[in-house]
Amino acid sequence: MTTPTATSDSFFSVSIPSSSSTNPSIQDRRKAEKQQYSSKFVCSTNNISRNPNIFIEELSSIIIFLNVFKRYARAQSIIADEENHYGLFSKELAEKIKCIWNDKSMQKLYALRSQFNLNDSASYFLNNIDKINTVDYKPSDKDLIMAYVPTCGVQNVVFTAANQSFQLFDIGGQKIDRRKWATQYEGIDAIFFCIAISEYDQVMSEDQVTNRLDDALALLQQISEEPMFATTPIYLFLNEIDVFCEKLHLIPLSKYKPDFKGGDTDDALDFMESLACGALGKRDRSLYRVYRTVAIDTQMMAELLATVFKDIMKRKK
Repeated sequence: MTTPTATSDSFFSVSIPSSSSTNPSIQDRRKAEKQQYSSKFVCSTNNISRNPNIFIEELSSIIIFLNVFKRYARAQSIIADEENHYGLFSKELAEKIKCIWNDKSMQKLYALRSQFNLNDSASYFLNNIDKINTVDYKPSDKDLIMAYVPTCGVQNVVFTAANQSFQLFDIGGQKIDRRKWATQYEGIDAIFFCIAISEYDQVMSEDQVTNRLDDALALLQQISEEPMFATTPIYLFLNEIDVFCEKLHLIPLSKYKPDFKGGDTDDALDFMESLACGALGKRDRSLYRVYRTVAIDTQMMAELLATVFKDIMKRKK
């Protein structure tokens, strides 16, 4: 069975290998896990060095407004110290980064991070720089979850859920990669579609114009109305509800969605769900499920996915 998942970043397909399929050996799985671990390790440390640079570049454009002239020289010295960007930071450099990160003006800027598409995980790594910036650092499970690794090419992973083996194909979700999705349409039994609802105020990196939420909803409608998926169940995940609720008091939803007439966070979540369900309007209600999620909450996702996989297996009987 194949279950594709679409997000603003990736498209996944999950299949249940037949009994005649050749499953990866334990050695192969361990090798893959080691490679994944290594890539996440590099990503964890690189997040520290890249994100301050994004902040600093943004600071330079609004420095008068933020009145942080005394911090500017320190920021420039970090940019100039390129040799220390992708390795263990010197004590001096680490202190400079921490000083800038802890500045009140920087925190105000971070609250508006969606305006320049900064990863939400930036604060996690910057707050943990002392732990990460050590010779014997080994990423924890939490570090690996928080590390953002964009999909490149097609990734193939075999895993087990509900006592059943599944095969996952992860394909990049940027517009340039979507043309590859059609190659994954054959033999699909269910679709996972994820929408980062916190991106209601952000634009696509490809054109810096198209609203990310609008793009995701249009894509959801396109997938829903694809003739090959007429009877395929869709599992819709409204993700990043924690970031969404955090942003509402800073960036009003009504500014980007005038049809939203205001209310509390529950009203806003209900509104977002109504938009998503609207994109599924031509589909029978029995053919889709909607969930509100925080993907980095492992307990929530474990319980939710257990329910989803059971539902998938039930539909197959």
